[in-house]
Amino acid sequence: MNNSQTLQASPPESTAISKDHSRLIQYLIFTMTAVLMLAPTLPIALQVFVDRPLYADGWHLTLANLAKLFGAAETYSVLKTTAIFALLTVLIAQIGGIAAALLIGRTDLPGRQAIGGVLMWPLYLSHLIFAMGFVIIYGPSGFFTQWVTQQFGGMPWNLYSVLGMSIVAGISQIPLAYLYCLYGAVRSVDPALENAARTVGAKPISVLLRITLPLMIPSIIASTALNLVIAVETLSIPLFLGGPSRIETLSTYLYHQGIAASSPDHGLIAASSLLLVVLVGSTLMIQRLLLKQGHRYETVKGKGARTSQLRLGALRWPLSILIGLALFFLIVVPILGVVLRAFTTFLSPLVAPWKMLTLKNFMSLFSSDVYVRAIENTFVISFFSATIGTILAALVALTIQRSNFRFAKTLEVFAYLPRVIPGMITGLGIFYAAIVFPPMALLRGNIWIIVVAYVMATLPLALGAIQPAVVQISADLDKAARTVGANWFTSMRIIVLPLLRSSMIGAFTLLFIFHLKSYIIAIFLIAPGLEVMGVSMLGLWTNGDVGMTAAFATLQMVLIALFLIATRLFFRVKLYD
Repeated sequence: MNNSQTLQASPPESTAISKDHSRLIQYLIFTMTAVLMLAPTLPIALQVFVDRPLYADGWHLTLANLAKLFGAAETYSVLKTTAIFALLTVLIAQIGGIAAALLIGRTDLPGRQAIGGVLMWPLYLSHLIFAMGFVIIYGPSGFFTQWVTQQFGGMPWNLYSVLGMSIVAGISQIPLAYLYCLYGAVRSVDPALENAARTVGAKPISVLLRITLPLMIPSIIASTALNLVIAVETLSIPLFLGGPSRIETLSTYLYHQGIAASSPDHGLIAASSLLLVVLVGSTLMIQRLLLKQGHRYETVKGKGARTSQLRLGALRWPLSILIGLALFFLIVVPILGVVLRAFTTFLSPLVAPWKMLTLKNFMSLFSSDVYVRAIENTFVISFFSATIGTILAALVALTIQRSNFRFAKTLEVFAYLPRVIPGMITGLGIFYAAIVFPPMALLRGNIWIIVVAYVMATLPLALGAIQPAVVQISADLDKAARTVGANWFTSMRIIVLPLLRSSMIGAFTLLFIFHLKSYIIAIFLIAPGLEVMGVSMLGLWTNGDVGMTAAFATLQMVLIALFLIATRLFFRVKLYD
């Protein structure tokens, strides 16, 4: 036996200890992720099959909750409305997003950078603020609706309908389809294919529809599934716009049964939640099946190609003006309506807004200890949940991609599990878990219960920002560190983590903004002292205090804008380029 064989057979004692230390860390990451993902899920599944709330003594197993859910005619009516609303929403979002990606990414449309920037605004805002803006401007008593009624003698639209709800939700989700299609396909399409079509006389629009669009199918499928999931779980838009017409979707049904009811039916809530999870899970499974043949759409090969823009010719300016007007009336005007309403006592075309200017809404907001605490809580919760979520996502990504941990695939499944659990159900699951599991009872009554819920719900979001960056870093770097004695954890900490700095800052920014505007995850966890901005706005709106709700919304928009500017100036992080 030579010297090298001796070294392989008998590693130094220090190396063996280091290896065990790394394995221990990997098991710790696995356990934390598994507990975080399963703790809220299991109590909901159990609540479906017991005859009374989990916190009550003497419960027995039963199928009565499922029988009650599927035996009620209201369930099928709610499911039908939810399906129509979700399909219309996805249709509007996908058409808008795909068209924007094609025109902005592949043509010489004038002002495309500005158009792309404004198109992203709804992504930075919560559905709650966007719905509020539409009610203030285009609702039955809205500013623009009243003006049109005066001029033409009637109201030409009905915002409080399934179609009205779908238009608002669809516009708010256009940025998601736009981003997926722009970065996932349009900017990756081999221009040689388009140039070949043009050499045989194809017009620009024909090239976009017959060459570029079919190559976008994987991105279209992925964004369609994601938009469908968001449409099914969205709450504020059907609550604000469907409520006056008594239109009920699955999310508002859950809200009315769980939050608005004086005596919540926990069995029915859990059964409805399970139904929602099954719908979302089925959607994502269909997406996975459809993307199995994704390699058929590969166009990027080893040989690079210079992209070129398609010329729209005489259509350039008419298209640009048309898109600009649509963005102005459908995005800019509703947001301006929220801001204007925050600074006025009343908003109507019958009275000039400058005669109604006031700071009363903001003074009322800051004179309330509850609302000031909501602002403070929102910042603290957003900061800690974004920090913990980013660190956990980085550790999970490194364990999945850069280790030989035997349960790496299972860890990946756990980490992406929240994709099939809507945010409202996550909050409900954490609520049950804090009742059922004694260790989690320590979280009750303090903000950490919301931090845990946010970290769980948004782990896939952070992982989606960090995991691709890990894949792009050559494994040779950490292998080099291992050859000089560093263990797995040391090589990750010294070599890989510093290279992930930009993607981790991007993930933190994404999570912080998402948590700052979020309300649906915390809705089942709110208690005196745990108020957050989003849920406080929802309460103010349902109590009819439009002025203070608008002031809260304006403050939130300003905070998000300042945070985005700060991250761009200090860390050079751009969520959209």
